[in-house]
Formats: sequence, C-alpha cells, structure tokens
Amino acid sequence: MAQRLPLLIALAGAAVLFLSIAFVFALVLGAMFFGGIEFTGGHMDAEASGISFVLTS
Repeated sequence: MAQRLPLLIALAGAAVLFLSIAFVFALVLGAMFFGGIEFTGGHMDAEASGISFVLTS
C-alpha cells in the first residue's frame, strides 16, 4: 500500500484541480446566462439603505 501512496496523492490533487476548474467554469456559465453574480450582496441593497458613497475628483 505504501508504494501506491504517491499515485493516490497525485490522483487526489488532480481531482481537486479538476473540480476547482469545473466550479469556475460553472460560475462563468452562470454569469453568462443569469445576468451576473453579485458577490457583494447587490448594489440595490446599498441604495435602499439610504447610504451612498460618491467618489469625487
């Protein structure tokens, strides 16, 4: 069993890499078909609270 340990570790690493790439691919497809992904909770929530930050130069 100890001889197969490097192979199992390599397979586990490849599986994690594949799943992370598939997850990012799913996020991109979701953003394309569903109009974007809001990671900040949405800008409409910030507008509804009455607090707005304006950047002026």
